[in-house]
Amino acid sequence: MMAEQAAPGSLGEIPALIGQAYLPRGQGRSYGDASLPASNHLAVNSYRLDRFLSFNPFSGVVDAEAGVTLHAILRIAVPRGFFLPVTPGTMFVSLGGAIASNVHGKNHHHSGSLEHFILELEVATPSGTFVCSPDAHPELFRATVGGYGLTGFITRARLRLKPIETAQVDCLRLRAPGLDSLFALLSKHDAGFEYSVAWLDTLARGRHLGRGVLMLGNHAPLAGTERDAAGGEKSAALMHAEARKFKVPFAMPRALLNRPFLSAFNRAFYRFSRNGKSREGFEGFFYPLDRIRDWNLLYGKPGFFQYQCVIPDPRGEDGIAAALAFLSGNGLGAFLSVLKRCGDDQVMLPFCKRGYTLALDIPFRGKESLRLLDRLDALVLTYGGRVYLTKDARLSAETFRAMYPESKAWMETVRRYNPSATSNSRMAERLELWTA
Repeated sequence: MMAEQAAPGSLGEIPALIGQAYLPRGQGRSYGDASLPASNHLAVNSYRLDRFLSFNPFSGVVDAEAGVTLHAILRIAVPRGFFLPVTPGTMFVSLGGAIASNVHGKNHHHSGSLEHFILELEVATPSGTFVCSPDAHPELFRATVGGYGLTGFITRARLRLKPIETAQVDCLRLRAPGLDSLFALLSKHDAGFEYSVAWLDTLARGRHLGRGVLMLGNHAPLAGTERDAAGGEKSAALMHAEARKFKVPFAMPRALLNRPFLSAFNRAFYRFSRNGKSREGFEGFFYPLDRIRDWNLLYGKPGFFQYQCVIPDPRGEDGIAAALAFLSGNGLGAFLSVLKRCGDDQVMLPFCKRGYTLALDIPFRGKESLRLLDRLDALVLTYGGRVYLTKDARLSAETFRAMYPESKAWMETVRRYNPSATSNSRMAERLELWTA
């Protein structure tokens, strides 16, 4: 499907563009169809709306247009002693897109999703432009954050950053030979580390089911001598050279994306991952894939599905075990599979629930892949779980409604501000949001 696209260069151009059928679009980095405009709709792209309106170097509050990327925020914030309070696995997404997806990261079990750090939004809706926050027009705020652009166009946002002392992260890596030991390690280290994520071998079986490598991290503090020194030393500790990027030169032959090859790769990754502590730049810890250009070519020309689900407590561990058994038994899994603890979202259409979230890259192998993912949806639903819509392009409308009973109340608010579906997406069409 092809769509017309407009890229306004100033906020003053927005009202004329959103008077027609359209969808807001950021950097286009989401895996699913939430950022694809509905049939005969215009994509109104925010990438030229990339201005910082203000930055307070004492409080760490930044006010920026929606097209500013997280990468741009980090470039001005880190040298001044601040970091993103919540960050997804890439920094090359727009602020507006991050808000529309209510992004979460490796510290969700401690800090929650981005919603908790947004002080204010300006949203241009078909019913007017509103400045909203948790206190002003709170229903619009909670419907827009994690609302996938259906209330309207986020024009600007005010975000509270978190203070840091250095641009480094203190890391601890621990191998877990099986799922039970991985759950135990997560529980043991939960309080001592702000960030945690586990890489999983989703093709391992038997007693090795769920084996993985747990990666824990905290922002590195200044050493005692640096803390007592003048401000110059502190400034030096906040300096960061961007990592060198590598490029995947060509699409991997499809013949290599078979179970024996992927299993061998996963076994090697596990064996060569050593327990131990290290200190590294924040890019390596938070954004490893940003260092590899065109990394999607590792999955060959057919591509892959990104599948992320959450399974809430108290059935989280059982549900994750069942999902991994299903994945391993059906050969669904590849290079990148991660497990994290999470807390509760509080927006109108929440993804995260206190429990575990599992994210997977699954090579596309035709209709059989779609059938297996439908079965995985059913398994996740059995345990009270749900799929992350930002990364989805195939969930059925019926399964969506079962996973997201909150969607009815959310859409009532969406219709209040967007009564004629002026802002609309392929995701909304697929999930039958306007007709349910």
